[in-house]
Amino acid sequence: RTRARRRDWAMAQCLSRRVARALVALAALAACDYGTMTSWVRAVRAREDARGGVLVAIGDVHGDPDAARRALMLAGVVDDDGAWWRGVRGGEGGDVGAPMTVVQTGDLVDRGDGSVAAVDMFERLKIHARDAGDELVCLIGNHELMVLQHDLRFVSREELAALGRESLATTTDESSGTGLGLRAYYYAGVLSWKKMFARGEERGEVLRNKPVAVIRGRGRCATAFAHAGLLPTHFADHDAPGVDDLNARMRELIDVDVVGHSTDALIGNDGPVWTRELSQGAEAVACAYAENVTQRLGVRRIVVGHTVTKSGQIETRCNGLIHMIDVGMSVMYGGTPSAWMCDEDEGPVAISSTGARTPLES
Repeated sequence: RTRARRRDWAMAQCLSRRVARALVALAALAACDYGTMTSWVRAVRAREDARGGVLVAIGDVHGDPDAARRALMLAGVVDDDGAWWRGVRGGEGGDVGAPMTVVQTGDLVDRGDGSVAAVDMFERLKIHARDAGDELVCLIGNHELMVLQHDLRFVSREELAALGRESLATTTDESSGTGLGLRAYYYAGVLSWKKMFARGEERGEVLRNKPVAVIRGRGRCATAFAHAGLLPTHFADHDAPGVDDLNARMRELIDVDVVGHSTDALIGNDGPVWTRELSQGAEAVACAYAENVTQRLGVRRIVVGHTVTKSGQIETRCNGLIHMIDVGMSVMYGGTPSAWMCDEDEGPVAISSTGARTPLES
């Protein structure tokens, strides 16, 4: 009985902390003038229409699709209802402005209790973006890799229990655990989760087909994106220019039933979904790596997520060679949404949850 009381007290404390974080996030969002920000974004699009469009990126979502939607709203990617903005405007016969490319740098899943909803939301938005003449790219992060490795340490227990309830509600086989309580729901949810992301299943193929890196933009906005970073060791001597060969090698490694734990340069601890060299490594080393890779790829910078910034805002290193955009927007971190945006006139800017636009390079 004493152990149960201690457990209940610990759960209450955890819930209180989560509620406090959520209230902080909501307070910041309440001060946000989305109408003003959307007007600014529309002006940018009109200006960039003849020059190839606008580039946007958002960082780690971690099971919080509402935070992701608000981040996309900051950059005018979606409207108040979460619909792709250019698709809505085009359907209304309005001026849709410049095309837009949006990159989500991985880690849609884990921690929060909306991982499946986040994956599904971005897959729907990819279709809407394509229909509007835009592009949405979602990268693979270390937490998507963990899903493919059947590593469930960071999957929300609440989400697994909900999946289990749904699964058990469709069966009449009492031996499967129906009515046995939370433990039965949890273990049924684990089975549902693994099946949902299995090879050959729709969501399983979505994760396996995510690129590990992309290059988008041109001129001032020419940028390489990866979840955690790109190091010289990630590229093979025979790789062609760009990241296509890198993505092909990653695809080969993860196109299996269950991805193993490996020291391979791409899925090991120093791989592009795990490394922290660019975000936390010694300045001289990180800058040398970034200079090598940007020159190799012919880009101005590398944009990464993975490591929550200390300030909770988008930060840069190495005179702008490295941009770090994981601001801990998920309610599980208590952060607030931000968006990274680049156009040829202004270059890259950070858009905070209050709508403030901060140039990231001089």
